[in-house]
Amino acid sequence: QHAPSYVPGLKATAWWDNAGDELAWAKSLSKSFDSIRDEFTSVMSAPDKLSEGNNVWAGALSTDAESYGEGWKTLVLLNRGQWDENNAKLFPATSRAIIQSGAPVAEAFFASMKPQTSIKPHSDFTNFVLTSHLPLVIPENGNNKCRLSVGDETREWLEGKVILFDTSVYHDAINDSEEMRYILMLRVWHPDLTKEEIEALQFIYDCLEIPELLSDDPGTVFMAEQRAKMVKEFPLIGSQASGGFGGVKGKGGKKTK
Repeated sequence: QHAPSYVPGLKATAWWDNAGDELAWAKSLSKSFDSIRDEFTSVMSAPDKLSEGNNVWAGALSTDAESYGEGWKTLVLLNRGQWDENNAKLFPATSRAIIQSGAPVAEAFFASMKPQTSIKPHSDFTNFVLTSHLPLVIPENGNNKCRLSVGDETREWLEGKVILFDTSVYHDAINDSEEMRYILMLRVWHPDLTKEEIEALQFIYDCLEIPELLSDDPGTVFMAEQRAKMVKEFPLIGSQASGGFGGVKGKGGKKTK
């Protein structure tokens, strides 16, 4: 594990399997696989519609992400708790499925990986979020052509099967097929975090996006707080959203060791 951004006392394990009721959202999300995949493939097959999106299939945004390589691109729905309104409206079924699953989501995006490319071993540097993949389009599904290694264990992506792992543990990936691989990727708050810790970490994210939150002027802070609230509101009218973005609740108690 390599996590310069570190919250003490959180359970550290490479793969999160059979984690119980705390991760019931993953089962809910997997039930939406067909509608999410159908919507994704429909939009992807319509270039004119895809052009309505914002920053579609962007590459690495920082030098820290260079290990992902040129073959890895993203289409963001939610970034640090803030919805991309254009992209959420472009993928309404997917956005609602994320909300309705109750996932404690901090980030959500589609990720593509070009054929015959790999991602070098790396850490995502934080231990307070876990990463979830819902594989949507996996070339030669079930033939072990698209693989993900976390720690000492390698698994293949399988369409419709949600996986959850800790990206503060060194991990790498490969698309050994001749076609593009697509997944829906979520970064979710670690289940051992308390409600207060989640709120504090989200405030840090908010300040990175809206520095005026740290102003000495009360009026400036008020306006910044209103802006932060607006960008975190779910942008689709008539959704069944509850509990804020992603339905984050937190444990509200001590962390397990």
